[in-house]
Amino acid sequence: MSTPDFLQIDYRPDLDVLVGRWQRAVGEGELYASYPALLEVARAHRCHYWLLDARRRLNLEVAITPWLLNDFLPRLGQHLPGRVYLAYLVAPVQLTDAVPADKKIPPLVYFEGKASLMQRFTSEAEALAWLQRQQEPAD
Repeated sequence: MSTPDFLQIDYRPDLDVLVGRWQRAVGEGELYASYPALLEVARAHRCHYWLLDARRRLNLEVAITPWLLNDFLPRLGQHLPGRVYLAYLVAPVQLTDAVPADKKIPPLVYFEGKASLMQRFTSEAEALAWLQRQQEPAD
């Protein structure tokens, strides 16, 4: 599978982080196609830590959140044994009550015991710091 032109995917071996950056606003079909492309690169590097920069894309989570939560994310464990951590980098407006998708994204407790953990950030440094903390051994 080739990387779509609207999505830049890089693996950072120095951080063990997969970085996916949407380069423009995308349609719903393009958004669905993004996640298998990300998974392909993550599998090649056995990478469980993803930084997903969604600041340039349209807010389509309302449409795909059920698919992400009920189909794609639960199947990650079949392809990447162990937990996968997704840090979404979003624009500040995407964290306000004015954005309907926020109501579709469950609280962190939803992810307890699941194959993935998702968190949203407005700062890339904070997102990377969170991913680095997830790599630390549990006490």
